[in-house]
Amino acid sequence: AASAAAASAAAASAAATAALRPAAALASTAAELTGVQAGFDEAAEKRARYQAMQKDYKKAWRKQLSNLEFSDSDGEALEAIKAIIKLIREHGNEIPQGVRKQDLDQVYKRVQPNLSKPVRMAFLDLDGLVQKAVTVKDLRADE
Repeated sequence: AASAAAASAAAASAAATAALRPAAALASTAAELTGVQAGFDEAAEKRARYQAMQKDYKKAWRKQLSNLEFSDSDGEALEAIKAIIKLIREHGNEIPQGVRKQDLDQVYKRVQPNLSKPVRMAFLDLDGLVQKAVTVKDLRADE
């Protein structure tokens, strides 16, 4: 009789534990979709073109950033800054995927003591453009 009471108490405890579990613990883990979603294969070419464009953009970005970093004169630095601004504007005011603002900041910190005021002002324009590109946008706000 004692073992029956213990079994009954254990069953009641298990039922109480199941009732306290969150719904996610009882969720089905079976896949909702089978196969590839409609349109995924058709968009493969578009994705490949986009990835190639991003690769070219990143290569051009790095080239101009390198030109800025190793510039010997204000003219070279200003040319590199204007080229980066032009690249950003050509690509919808976005910086390349996988590029960080920190990279630009590090290069500027290295070259800034050698730059004249007009070049530093041009860099501030570039910095503001990059800051705007990396800032999370509020979709409710008007542009």
